[in-house]
Amino acid sequence: MRNFKVKYSCLADNHERYQKQGWLWLNSLIYFGKINPSDIFVHCIAGTGEDYINKCAQTGANVVIIEPYGDKTYCNKIAQMSDDKLKDSDAVILMDTDMIMLENFENTLDYEYISAKIVNSPNPETHVIDKLFGAAGLKKSLPDKTVELMDDYLTYGANFNGGLYVIPQKYYDIIKSGWEKWSQWLLMRENGKPLYDAKREAHIDQVSFCMTVHENNIPVKYLNRLYNYPIPFDFSERDKSENIDGTPYVLHCHRQTVENNLIILDYQPAENIIKAVDSANKFIEKYNKI
Repeated sequence: MRNFKVKYSCLADNHERYQKQGWLWLNSLIYFGKINPSDIFVHCIAGTGEDYINKCAQTGANVVIIEPYGDKTYCNKIAQMSDDKLKDSDAVILMDTDMIMLENFENTLDYEYISAKIVNSPNPETHVIDKLFGAAGLKKSLPDKTVELMDDYLTYGANFNGGLYVIPQKYYDIIKSGWEKWSQWLLMRENGKPLYDAKREAHIDQVSFCMTVHENNIPVKYLNRLYNYPIPFDFSERDKSENIDGTPYVLHCHRQTVENNLIILDYQPAENIIKAVDSANKFIEKYNKI
């Protein structure tokens, strides 16, 4: 089996909560994923404290200072794509800071495709995306896809949950260019009005990624939720019906944590998720201090 050269990147916004998350994300890649720190990139917003920068750099990871992007709120992750060092790889995996890797999954991926998990629920709603595609003059190049949580709801193909994107090198420049173009287009209120009217402007980065994929007819492969397991939602029955019973590669914590960053569940999950959360919490207790 070929060993692919993969780089990992996150954007740690200049806020204590995101920096704590970023520290745990970084160390989970090293501790559980056995990923060489030189292949990990922590992008910090200008103005981030030197103590945090130095602490991350001491792990051997690359710490890169970048300027906020676009609205400087919801679209900052797009700024990572301007780091050309990420292109020196077969693929880059962009991840949110509120994720904990439990197992390396590089050799399970198909690098002929953009890969990610479909959204959990229809956000934004399909009629909102319809209006945006119409105003942009875009046509669908992918069939609709059932959302994770509801069998009777469809969303646009490539309307991915933005927590984890796998971007092969051959699509890097196309994604970068299109993501920047369509995010800037949506940030103009007259263009993005359907999003703002629906109070879904937080999804500008997600929708602009989707628009880029459709505009360029890029092939996609949908990852199952073990690659981006959404901890706040009880998927136990759906996991059983879909024969998803392995250990998640990545836990996506969202806000399902308490002050000390431990993961707290308010439902009774299946045994594989109990074990995964227990493993993550033991790790968090060890690496919680920054």
